Amino acid sequence: MMLLNSWIERIITLLLIQEIIGLKLKTVRIPPYKFRSETALLECHYELNGQRKGHGTLSGNNRRHHTYQSDYLGESYEEEEKLYSIKWYKDNEEFYRYVPSASQPIKSYKIEGIRVDPNHSDGTKVLLRSLTLKSSGIYRCEISAEAPSFDSVQGEGRMDVIYVPKDGPHISDGERKSYQIGETMELNCTSGRSYPASTLQWYLNDLLVTDPNSIVHYPSMQNQHGLITTFLGLSMVVHHRHFIDGTIRIKCVASLSPVLWRGGQESIVQWEQPPIDNRVAMLLGT
Repeated sequence: MMLLNSWIERIITLLLIQEIIGLKLKTVRIPPYKFRSETALLECHYELNGQRKGHGTLSGNNRRHHTYQSDYLGESYEEEEKLYSIKWYKDNEEFYRYVPSASQPIKSYKIEGIRVDPNHSDGTKVLLRSLTLKSSGIYRCEISAEAPSFDSVQGEGRMDVIYVPKDGPHISDGERKSYQIGETMELNCTSGRSYPASTLQWYLNDLLVTDPNSIVHYPSMQNQHGLITTFLGLSMVVHHRHFIDGTIRIKCVASLSPVLWRGGQESIVQWEQPPIDNRVAMLLGT
């Protein structure tokens, strides 16, 4: 029973010591998204922590120490907890290392999509320049302390690199400029090249088209440099209720998640219902 109590006391003591002196990760800042060709600042803030309980005392300044009792000399000595290294990984592949005790503290490794700026990187931050689509991924920082604690902590986050379309979306109507009631209207909407893929939606008189029988899905197309073009078709029979003041208004909206580029670019095609004795069609694009 005494032996059991002794082990319990030791475990509680170790847990208390670990809570007091453990290396702490304070903040990890990784931007959730960036645009292609931009820079990204990755930050990892930590704390080399508190005082180990012993016969020593904490110094009067803000520096924190561990204090140990010598079993042989009967006197205490202090040892400051020091940083050993900070490592950064992208998708579990190391690309940056900071070791303050080394002759060259900063070292970076070549990885596709990673270009470290060593002049603006140190033990708490890494600056990445000229981001590409290959820069997207999960970033992780790992902090290690020197002996005697050998503590290690880590934190991670995901960053996606976005390419905003330069144009589009575009509606193609097969050169049809007017529709009679009872005819089938068939349209195609094409997004501009983007990454990630743009999401297309059809609107009829500013109301979202949700009828699955009217929506035609097509596979997206992979372009150069990993950019994506998406397509969406609309096929529906024209009814009298579709016309408002003699006009039917069809709109295709392209959105890019997590960013709505330009508030959701849209392309609009608009027709006037042709009168009985004179057919007049108008195609408006914005």
